[in-house]
Amino acid sequence: MNKKIKSAAPWNVKEKLYEDLRDPSYAAAYVNEALLEGDEVVFKTAVADVIRARGVGNVAQAAGINRVTVFKTLKPETRTSFTTYHSLLTACGIDFATRPIKPRSRSRSARK
Repeated sequence: MNKKIKSAAPWNVKEKLYEDLRDPSYAAAYVNEALLEGDEVVFKTAVADVIRARGVGNVAQAAGINRVTVFKTLKPETRTSFTTYHSLLTACGIDFATRPIKPRSRSRSARK
């Protein structure tokens, strides 16, 4: 008896992520969380995801940056200037922002 079991249709996680990243609010939160990780590769990967979700050519044109430069920027090993990141994120409808760090509350035992 050799029955084939139908598997569920493959769910493409990247497609769903890219769909969500087309929303500027979602994309901003995504990039912000990556930035808060404090890891350059995580940040660059998040920015690359946002750019790919919106279309590299579209973002390059909106940012006034050569498409080839944008593709190079997407590589984790490429050094990219703040100005380039700022232009690319602005073209995606995202701006850099800062916020104060909340002070850590001390535990009761530490206060005694």
